[in-house]
Amino acid sequence: MKTFVLTGATSGIGLETARELLKLGHQVISPARSMEKAKKVREEVCAHTGNREWIFYEADFTDFKSVMRFAADIFEKYTSIDVLINNAGTWEVEFIETLNGIETNLQVNHLSPMLLTLEMMPLLLKSKEARIINTSSGAHRRNILNLHDLEFRNSPYNGIASYSQSKLLNLLFSLALSGRLKGTHITVNTVHPGYVQTALFNKMGQRDWRGVADASQGARSVLYAALSPDLKGVSEKYIYHEQDDPNISPLAKEVALAESVWDLSNGFLAGFVKPFSLSQ
Repeated sequence: MKTFVLTGATSGIGLETARELLKLGHQVISPARSMEKAKKVREEVCAHTGNREWIFYEADFTDFKSVMRFAADIFEKYTSIDVLINNAGTWEVEFIETLNGIETNLQVNHLSPMLLTLEMMPLLLKSKEARIINTSSGAHRRNILNLHDLEFRNSPYNGIASYSQSKLLNLLFSLALSGRLKGTHITVNTVHPGYVQTALFNKMGQRDWRGVADASQGARSVLYAALSPDLKGVSEKYIYHEQDDPNISPLAKEVALAESVWDLSNGFLAGFVKPFSLSQ
């Protein structure tokens, strides 16, 4: 049995990932904005899988303090974490500020997962073989990245551009983090779940889902990255289903750009995140 921290688990790809992990006998820890919804989802899945090792803590990724409380809740009960899956995401089509006064797609899709990852580092370091998996998207290939205006405050807001940029940031954060973790037993990879039926598209209007795969197909990439022995000790992969996806933007491989993103992101997280250290 391994211990997983899995975000975005009350619906879609995250829910299907949790279902499979529990079927395999693993332990899952997840955040939820609505504990009422989480309770219903947990009861259904635990009854179906026969595994009740799924615990939820209340958390909201539009609030850094809430992310910190979620991390603190985990530290109270667990001494190590084997796999962190940053799956939670949103797609806002209009400019909305979070509780921290930051554009929502940027915070929920990139900054809050980064904060959680850095907070989880001491527990990941205590695992014999830990993995960090960040969910990106083929949308990153739009190559949208404005380091001088990550929140789209100084240009007309475009939800597609903002979302696409956040998915490129996932890859660049993964690259910067994997560089810092070289020589450790922690690997960092990103996944592309593909175009599948999930609530992520709810604000895009009516869609024709005929012929489009369901969320269980999207979970394949995450499960492969989390469980496959082929990826033991392997980092910096961009995975689609059970293979390395070559369709990654050259921008996502630029180390200097990844370092710039790391520094800018730490600026947003100032006052919350501690300086990165492997001796925590």
